[in-house]
Formats: sequence, structure tokens, C-alpha cells
Amino acid sequence: MVSTFDLSLRHLDAALAVLRQGSISSASAAVNLSQPALTQALAKLEALLGHRLFDRQPSGASPTQAGHLFLARVERGLERIIDSGRRLRRSARLKPIAYLERLVSMGQLHALAAVEKAGSYSLAAREIGLSQPSVHRAVKELEAILGLPLVFRAGRSMRPTPAGMRLVSAIRLMAAELQAGFDELAALEQAGAGTIRIGALPLPRAGLLPEALAGFTRNRPSIAITIIEGPYSDLLAALRNGEIDMVVGALRDPAPTRDILQRPLFEDDLFIVARSRHPLAGSNDPNPADLARYPWVIGAQGSPMRARWEALFIESELPTRRIECSSILMARWLLLDGDWLALMSTDQFRIEQASGLLAPIGGPVQGSRRQIGVTIRTDWLPTAAQADLLSELTAAGAKRSSGI
Repeated sequence: MVSTFDLSLRHLDAALAVLRQGSISSASAAVNLSQPALTQALAKLEALLGHRLFDRQPSGASPTQAGHLFLARVERGLERIIDSGRRLRRSARLKPIAYLERLVSMGQLHALAAVEKAGSYSLAAREIGLSQPSVHRAVKELEAILGLPLVFRAGRSMRPTPAGMRLVSAIRLMAAELQAGFDELAALEQAGAGTIRIGALPLPRAGLLPEALAGFTRNRPSIAITIIEGPYSDLLAALRNGEIDMVVGALRDPAPTRDILQRPLFEDDLFIVARSRHPLAGSNDPNPADLARYPWVIGAQGSPMRARWEALFIESELPTRRIECSSILMARWLLLDGDWLALMSTDQFRIEQASGLLAPIGGPVQGSRRQIGVTIRTDWLPTAAQADLLSELTAAGAKRSSGI
């Protein structure tokens, strides 16, 4: 299977030159390659992709459908590297580098990203299948081209400098664009093919996301979907780096960074939930002292759910018997097994409530209403499959807004 890092930056740049110039002869002059060398570069790229990117005619070279789709992603991806290099040099008060994409190699970029992830040259080498000296040399060559230190030694580990971390982020965003290009090529061969990586916060994992995915996969059975769970901060970082495509869950107010876009799907209230035979069952408005007598399953420190739970006891002591846990499965088990309490949205206990196992205590928690939605990058260009999933999520959210 072809990886994004199997591609050659020089071959990608050459293909873009043909697209812009409209012919092999004009493009060869633009990228300073002979016509035979440029033709050979295109042939290698097309063979690797398994798709013809151009129709060659005496009048010039025109992009095929595959060429239009893939090269649009290439242009976006290479711009990530070019812009990152431009900003890094400017911040260091160094002169700009013309045609950076023709000076650096994919191997050098891959090596830097691997070292940042692994924390050492040896582990990075093992990860990408090269020798340690090769990885070390690639990173040093990249530093020499940019004129900036990109990694430094901290004890036994190698860590990125601030400049190195910014470049690694650009490398991962470039890889995400190229992967989207692979997906769009795959969809030409097999309708519904592609990949989607979703960061899922606790609330949508219980109902919204499974419902949307069930409808989505009926129409796109060949799609490869990966669900990544974790704290909001980790998922946000992965989103911004291009490692995931979207985050589904409670939105933040205000948005934590300017490079993300939050799309609301529906509004949600929280309820105090317990087993149907809990001593507080039937209570319409339990006071903090009553609630504090029972054990609680609570959200992680710093999460909106945790803040809302703490607000319940703003005028009293916090319950001492509690378990911090983001797993809905674990919370349900505890609730059903004893007199535990938890804050949950309707989706998170809908099935157990319908079967008479769990029930809310009182009405919605005052001031707990929040927006549930999808968070994406502001400059993200979804594939057709990703756009379809967004539509399914929107439809599932609309059903909840209308009370269905």
C-alpha cells in the first residue's frame, strides 16, 4: 500500500508545473528539468498512484479527472510546507528561500516527523525502516536548508524546537492533504472508498455518532473509519495537526483557537441519573446535601462535565466518594450495580431509561444546556465521503433538536 511519504516532492512539483503550464515543454523550463526527465518523473508518479494524471496530445497536456482531483490536493499540501518555511525564516529574520519544495525531500520531512513522534533517532529509524545514521543525516540536511535548529537533545530524548514543532505540524497537514488525494483516487475506482478519522468525545459515542455512522456506512460500505477517543485537548491537537479529520462532541465557548470551526448540531441538557430503584428516585428537586450522601461517577478535571458537577455543590462540600471516569460503559455498570449517581445527557442513558433500568432524578440540571457539534479545521476541504458523513451527523442532530 502506497504511503504519502512514498511520494517524491520533486515529482509532485513537476506534475503541478505541467498542470499550470499546460504542456511538458513549458513545464520543463519552469522546473529546470529536461523534457525526458520531466516525462520520466510523471511516469513514475502515475505508476505509483495507479492513475493517469494527464492526457498528452500534440497541443499540450490536459489533466484527467484523476489529475484534477489529486493535484488539487498536492497544491494544498505543498503550500503547507512552503508557507511554514516562509514563516519560520521570517520569524528568524532570515531571507526567504525560493522554491523550498524543490530543495527539501519527502525523506527529510518524514525523518523529522518520525523523530518528533518517537523522541529518538533510533526509534524513528525503526519506525520508518531506515538506519539511524540515515535519519540523523536527513534531519541535519533539513536544518541546513532552512538555516534553523529543528531538534535538540533533552537527556536521552530528542525534542523539537519551536520551529521544528511548527514544521512538523505543517508536514502532518501536508500528509493529510495527500491522503485525501489518495482517497479521492480510490473513490474513482470503487464508489464509497476512502478513509475517515473521527475524534469522539464521550457524549456522541453513546448515540449520535453510532446513528450517523449506521446510515453513512449503508451507502459507503467500503469506507475505512477510525474512531479515536481521548481528552478534548488531545483530540484538538490531533485535529489541528491533520491526524484526524473532525472532532464530534460538546463545543467550547469561546473556540479555543482561531484555526478551527465549530458547527453546532443540537443543544443538549444534562440530568442527574441513577438506577430506577435508587433511594432518590422520584425526587423532583434533590438538595446538595442529599446528593452528597451517595457516590458519584464524574468527568475528568477540567472538562465541562466536571465543572457542571462541581457547580451542583457550590454551596456545600463536594461528595468524597467518587470515581473520575470518562467511560460511559463503566459509568452505566456502576449506576446499575449500586446507588451511584452521574451526570448524563439523554443519549447516554436513552436505552436504559426505555428499558426501565436507569432514570433521571428531577429535571434538567439548571444551566447545563450546551451545544453538541462537529469541530473541523477552518481550511479543511472534505472529500466527498467526509462531506457525506457531515450530512449524516447534521441529520442525526436535527432529529434530536426536534425531539425525535
